[in-house]
Amino acid sequence: MSFVGENSGVKMGSEDWEKDEPQCYSEEIFFALASSLSSASAEKGSPILLGVSKGEFCLSCDKDKGQSHPSLQLKKKKLMKLAALKESARRPFIFYRAQVGSRNMLESAAHPGWFICTSCNCNEPVGVTDKFENRKHIEFSFQPVCKAEMSPREVSD
Repeated sequence: MSFVGENSGVKMGSEDWEKDEPQCYSEEIFFALASSLSSASAEKGSPILLGVSKGEFCLSCDKDKGQSHPSLQLKKKKLMKLAALKESARRPFIFYRAQVGSRNMLESAAHPGWFICTSCNCNEPVGVTDKFENRKHIEFSFQPVCKAEMSPREVSD
C-alpha cells in the first residue's frame, strides 16, 4: 500500500528519543491523499492532504487574524471534497512529505519553513514549529494500516 495512495490509512507516530527523560509514544491513524501544486518543488517532497476521523476532518496550517505565526488546526472538511477544490483553497491543507532516512517531515505548503511537530511531553497537542530544537519532534514514522476504518472515497458524499 502506498502512503500517498487514495485508500491509504497510515499510523503516524513520534517518539521521544531523549535518554534522560521518560519515553512517550503516540500514534494516530491518518488518511493521506496525494495533492497537486503548481509551484511544487521536488526537493521539498510530495504534496499531500491529511485527514483524520474517517476523513471527516483535515489538518490545516494557517494564520488567524492578529497572529504573527501560523498554527495547526483541525477543520471539518471531508478529505475527498477538499481534494476537488481549487489550489488556492487547498493550499493551507497541503503538506510536503519529505523522507529523512526512515522518518518523514511534513512542511506546510502555505507557510514554508513551518513543520508539523509534537512535544516531548505526553498529552500535548500537535502543532507547527519553525525551530529545530530538542523539545519538539518534527520527524515521524508512518506505518500502513492493513484494515483502515474506511477509505477516503467511502466518506465522500
